[in-house]
Amino acid sequence: MTSLVVEQVSSISKRQRVATHTHIKGLGLDKDGRATTSAAGWVGQEQAREACSLVVDMIKQKKMAGRALLMTGAPGTGKTALALGVAQELGTKVRNSSTATMKLRR
Repeated sequence: MTSLVVEQVSSISKRQRVATHTHIKGLGLDKDGRATTSAAGWVGQEQAREACSLVVDMIKQKKMAGRALLMTGAPGTGKTALALGVAQELGTKVRNSSTATMKLRR
Protein backbone atom coordinates (compact mmCIF):
# COMPACT_ATOMS: atom_id res chain seq x y z
CA MET A 1 0.00 0.00 0.00
CA THR A 2 1.31 3.42 -0.94
CA SER A 3 1.32 6.15 1.71
CA LEU A 4 -0.13 9.51 0.81
CA VAL A 5 1.72 12.63 1.96
CA VAL A 6 -0.25 15.84 2.23
CA GLU A 7 1.68 19.11 2.44
CA GLN A 8 0.41 22.62 2.83
CA VAL A 9 1.64 24.88 0.06
CA SER A 10 1.68 28.57 0.82
CA SER A 11 0.50 30.92 -1.86
CA ILE A 12 3.10 32.71 -3.93
CA SER A 13 0.81 35.69 -4.39
CA LYS A 14 1.29 38.70 -2.18
CA ARG A 15 -0.98 38.75 0.85
CA GLN A 16 -2.77 41.98 1.53
CA ARG A 17 -4.99 42.79 4.44
CA VAL A 18 -7.94 44.99 3.66
CA ALA A 19 -9.68 46.77 6.51
CA THR A 20 -13.43 46.95 6.81
CA HIS A 21 -15.10 49.96 5.18
CA THR A 22 -12.00 51.16 3.33
CA HIS A 23 -14.33 52.33 0.56
CA ILE A 24 -15.90 55.02 2.78
CA LYS A 25 -14.41 58.46 2.01
CA GLY A 26 -16.73 60.78 3.95
CA LEU A 27 -20.51 61.16 4.13
CA GLY A 28 -21.11 61.77 0.41
CA LEU A 29 -22.95 65.09 0.73
CA ASP A 30 -23.47 67.88 -1.78
CA LYS A 31 -22.84 71.59 -1.08
CA ASP A 32 -26.24 71.97 0.59
CA GLY A 33 -25.59 69.10 3.02
CA ARG A 34 -27.92 66.68 1.25
CA ALA A 35 -26.82 63.11 0.67
CA THR A 36 -26.36 62.07 -2.92
CA THR A 37 -27.61 58.64 -3.97
CA SER A 38 -24.15 57.17 -4.41
CA ALA A 39 -20.99 59.04 -3.47
CA ALA A 40 -17.87 58.67 -1.32
CA GLY A 41 -18.32 54.89 -1.18
CA TRP A 42 -21.98 55.06 -0.14
CA VAL A 43 -25.08 53.69 -1.81
CA GLY A 44 -28.28 54.65 0.00
CA GLN A 45 -28.70 55.57 3.68
CA GLU A 46 -29.44 59.17 2.70
CA GLN A 47 -31.38 60.03 5.89
CA ALA A 48 -28.70 58.62 8.18
CA ARG A 49 -25.92 60.46 6.34
CA GLU A 50 -27.85 63.75 6.48
CA ALA A 51 -28.41 63.27 10.22
CA CYS A 52 -24.69 62.67 10.68
CA SER A 53 -23.95 65.86 8.73
CA LEU A 54 -25.92 67.80 11.37
CA VAL A 55 -23.67 66.32 14.06
CA VAL A 56 -20.57 67.18 12.02
CA ASP A 57 -21.77 70.79 11.63
CA MET A 58 -22.47 71.11 15.36
CA ILE A 59 -19.01 69.78 16.22
CA LYS A 60 -17.31 72.10 13.74
CA GLN A 61 -19.23 75.09 15.15
CA LYS A 62 -18.33 73.99 18.71
CA LYS A 63 -22.01 73.69 19.64
CA MET A 64 -21.69 70.10 20.73
CA ALA A 65 -19.84 69.19 23.91
CA GLY A 66 -18.15 65.92 24.69
CA ARG A 67 -15.66 63.67 22.99
CA ALA A 68 -17.88 60.75 22.02
CA LEU A 69 -20.87 59.93 19.87
CA LEU A 70 -23.00 56.91 20.71
CA MET A 71 -24.68 55.16 17.78
CA THR A 72 -27.06 52.31 18.48
CA GLY A 73 -28.93 49.94 16.24
CA ALA A 74 -29.23 46.39 15.03
CA PRO A 75 -26.20 44.60 13.59
CA GLY A 76 -25.50 45.37 9.96
CA THR A 77 -27.23 48.74 9.84
CA GLY A 78 -24.13 50.79 9.01
CA LYS A 79 -23.12 52.27 12.36
CA THR A 80 -19.41 51.65 11.83
CA ALA A 81 -19.48 53.04 8.30
CA LEU A 82 -21.34 56.15 9.49
CA ALA A 83 -18.82 56.66 12.30
CA LEU A 84 -15.96 56.45 9.83
CA GLY A 85 -17.73 58.90 7.52
CA VAL A 86 -18.19 61.38 10.38
CA ALA A 87 -14.54 61.03 11.38
CA GLN A 88 -13.36 61.65 7.84
CA GLU A 89 -15.58 64.71 7.53
CA LEU A 90 -14.01 66.05 10.73
CA GLY A 91 -10.50 65.13 9.62
CA THR A 92 -9.80 63.02 12.69
CA LYS A 93 -9.32 59.34 13.35
CA VAL A 94 -12.21 57.56 14.99
CA ARG A 95 -11.79 55.23 17.93
CA ASN A 96 -14.35 52.51 17.61
CA SER A 97 -15.57 50.22 20.35
CA SER A 98 -18.41 47.78 20.58
CA THR A 99 -20.48 47.17 23.70
CA ALA A 100 -20.50 43.50 22.83
CA THR A 101 -16.76 43.41 23.48
CA MET A 102 -16.71 45.95 26.29
CA LYS A 103 -16.79 44.83 29.90
CA LEU A 104 -19.04 47.01 32.01
CA ARG A 105 -18.23 47.29 35.70
CA ARG A 106 -20.53 48.42 38.45
